[in-house]
Amino acid sequence: MGSESSSERLRNLEARVRHELDLLNHPKGKWVPAREHASGRPVFDVLVVGAGQSGLGTLSALSRENVTNTLAVDRNPAGREGPWKTFARMRLLRTHKDITGPALGVPSLTPRAWYTAKYGEEAWHALVRIPRTDWQDYLDWYRRVVDLPVWNDTEVGPLAADEPDNPDSLIRVPLTATREGGRTETVYAREVVLANGLEGCGVWYIPEMITENLPPDRYAQANSEIDFNRLRGRRVVVVGANAGGFDAANAALEAGAASADLLVRRARLPRVNAHKPIDSVAWLKHFGDLDDATRWRLMVHIMRNNQPPPQDTFDLARSFPGFTMHEGAAMTSVRLDGDTVIVETASGTAIEADFVIAATGFKHDFHARVETSGIADAIALWSDCYTPPKGEDWAPMGTYPYLGASFEFTEKSPGSAPWLHHIHCFSLGTKPSLGLTGSSATSMRYGVPRLVQALTRQLFLDDADHHVDALLSFDEEDLVVRGSPEAAG
Repeated sequence: MGSESSSERLRNLEARVRHELDLLNHPKGKWVPAREHASGRPVFDVLVVGAGQSGLGTLSALSRENVTNTLAVDRNPAGREGPWKTFARMRLLRTHKDITGPALGVPSLTPRAWYTAKYGEEAWHALVRIPRTDWQDYLDWYRRVVDLPVWNDTEVGPLAADEPDNPDSLIRVPLTATREGGRTETVYAREVVLANGLEGCGVWYIPEMITENLPPDRYAQANSEIDFNRLRGRRVVVVGANAGGFDAANAALEAGAASADLLVRRARLPRVNAHKPIDSVAWLKHFGDLDDATRWRLMVHIMRNNQPPPQDTFDLARSFPGFTMHEGAAMTSVRLDGDTVIVETASGTAIEADFVIAATGFKHDFHARVETSGIADAIALWSDCYTPPKGEDWAPMGTYPYLGASFEFTEKSPGSAPWLHHIHCFSLGTKPSLGLTGSSATSMRYGVPRLVQALTRQLFLDDADHHVDALLSFDEEDLVVRGSPEAAG
């Protein structure tokens, strides 16, 4: 790459990005007529809740369709919108380094283009997978170079229909700035996208067995920010053998914990990644075209069998002298005995500890999320729409939302919330309905275009009368006849 410095290469790349976006910008010009609310408050064409990778990709794709009256809001400060610099602890991403992420067909916006410009061609070829913190740096760069409208440090209140009986109702979105001196206001949106991450349909889960028997300073959820320095010299139990559980054990031991005992509920840690086959063009594009019975059966198979931790994460854990993995050791009880936590397991082992980390995933509950708390009773779940045959029932699957083909919520009771299709679920909750997940960097290539196609379609159809009138009354002359009529004849 010659003698160019990293900063020079990045400047050149940014110029190339802007040039490529300009080359692709046709037809030009805004086409969505402005809306006004009687209150004088802003009306956005699309409001995105969440400014992580999926939210940014959605805004960028909309801008390329000349839908620019948009906004993303995120409760976190800039640079901490996703998990990458908050609760994620893996050293490297779990996906292949060739992921295209939110580039959406623009080569100069790909992670590879950015990484190569920053670190050089040799560094890219030597890379195994993209480092976690570099991924957030890439997203920060992406947001800046594409110039996307984001309000950080902003909490979203309960969504509601402005006109509950109107299928074309605007969605009322209360916003509260969390910075000191921040203010509360209500804005409106024609379409709302919930790009709010892995836990977007509920909350991170800690078993009641832990919360009801231990004081709050003796446990934490793995997907939360933990001060691991407090665990130096302490004995830690990690409940759950997902990748996050291994990451938590590694982080504790790296911080100087005396020991980390990891409890595996299954008799044997999974060796096969049941999720891996779905990471293909066929499944990513067309899983949602299958019938309900097939979608249910396949997704239950994938989730029941789950996936092992990445090899490097597993090997790192086993390299620590203080690490012990207990298979077939579901937690059966937990209590505080004096100053010691006692965790008993199905294998008969009782483990003494000082701190418990619950790597126990999430619990779908739209009532528990502020954004959806006011509309939770209207949202159809899979348990409302499909009854599996005997032997295929699996309660967790029934808690996922039953989404339409455009990621839109559907009504639990037909006619009870005719406006609900204006709210789109673009988080992990999409899996049983569409296979795609808004939280996945891999599936963005297919999920974002599908979502944006649905958004522009809805915006167009809602204004169909306006567009028809504009077309029929169009009278701009393209032809200019110079000279006398006779000369023209």
